[in-house]
Amino acid sequence: MSQCRTRYLIGFSPYRNGSYLAPISEGSWTDWTLYCSCGTPHCPSRWNWEDLKPYEVSNTAHLRGYGPPEEIIARRPSR
Repeated sequence: MSQCRTRYLIGFSPYRNGSYLAPISEGSWTDWTLYCSCGTPHCPSRWNWEDLKPYEVSNTAHLRGYGPPEEIIARRPSR
């Protein structure tokens, strides 16, 4: 079974592919559950504000709100 490699931009939920972010508790802006549409039922994964990292995002992925690793690339730390 392959693992979903889709990367999501947090400000775009709910996503056109059926995935969405939900806060762990009402009013929380630091902890979320991502319900990814890659599985049936949706595959949940938990995320915390500290898990977020900077990425280079292609225009296409930005317009969509999500994309594959080839369109959303982790930024290397600057020296």
